[in-house]
Amino acid sequence: MKKMRRITAALLLAVFMMGLAGCAEEKNLLKPFEEKEHEASYYVSLGEYLGVEAQLVKAEEVTPEILDLNIRQMLYSYAEYEQVERAAAEGDKVVASYQGYMDGELFEGGSASSESIILGLGEYIPGFEEGIVGMQVGETKHVDVTFPEDYWSADFAGKDAYFEIVLEEVYQAELPEYNDAFVAENLSYDTVAAYEEGLEASLKAQFVEEAETAQLQAIWEVVRSNCTFNSYPESQIEAYVAEYVDYYTSLAQYSNSELNDYLQANYGITEEEFTETVYGWAYTEIGDELIVRAIAEAEGMELGEEEYEQEKQSLMQSLGYASDEDFESVYGSMFEDYYGKDNITQAILQNRVYDLVVDNAKLV
Repeated sequence: MKKMRRITAALLLAVFMMGLAGCAEEKNLLKPFEEKEHEASYYVSLGEYLGVEAQLVKAEEVTPEILDLNIRQMLYSYAEYEQVERAAAEGDKVVASYQGYMDGELFEGGSASSESIILGLGEYIPGFEEGIVGMQVGETKHVDVTFPEDYWSADFAGKDAYFEIVLEEVYQAELPEYNDAFVAENLSYDTVAAYEEGLEASLKAQFVEEAETAQLQAIWEVVRSNCTFNSYPESQIEAYVAEYVDYYTSLAQYSNSELNDYLQANYGITEEEFTETVYGWAYTEIGDELIVRAIAEAEGMELGEEEYEQEKQSLMQSLGYASDEDFESVYGSMFEDYYGKDNITQAILQNRVYDLVVDNAKLV
């Protein structure tokens, strides 16, 4: 189970959520919110949402250790690998399957099949990579670990666990020489110094973005806790769950597996546990959409046609597309046709509501 990575692609998400939710998110960037049979206030009674108090989140510093980790990870992406028949050593790339247990039971996000791991990069929790060093191909090993006290998930922080690890393959890595010539040829910079300066700036921007996201999450959790739900649009809940189940059923079929077997092998959970988890996501996500709509209604937020067009373009660009033509070249239809005007409007209003609650929050 990887600890939260400090590389340029890091996200402040739980490993389990990344594994399950991430793939599905790629195919539906704007979540549909259909069947508006009632005003949002029918479903949810708003509590305090302006001036709520939340803990201040500060952006992490870019330390020399973090820079070094990113540089070494980059070098491993350019390494040449030779499969070897010997015990795994630090610096090797290995392929291993593992299952994680806490209090004698498999825990969510703690299992993987045939995962590539670089030993010595420190991408996993302390003790995990070290436990693989010295293993032989085909060997199964019991590795005890303790999650760090400052682990990003409070459910795991400071707790003891163990992994059953099966080593499948070992590869010796030959890293390229890290010098100006390598950088100029592969990294769009002229020198090592220029690359490291650019990397540091990129990481700083990443950490600021992560802090802003975490700050919004902290504030929104308070807003959410202040609200009372009277009911939910159950047809939307069921449609949400069905979409996830259908998606992962298709992945299982592609792997010639039953859904339960696929989930057990890749995530260490049963189909029943998966469905229960997805229902939790559904109530949270659709509940949040109801809160957003209720606040927008309470604040009298409306979009004129000109405002809509301007913010639609900004939203499309934030997803990486400079124009409708660029979007159409990938998806085969225009941005608005693909997502629908109602969904785009909901996304714009969501951003406005988030800005409103963040700008008025009291950070301590």
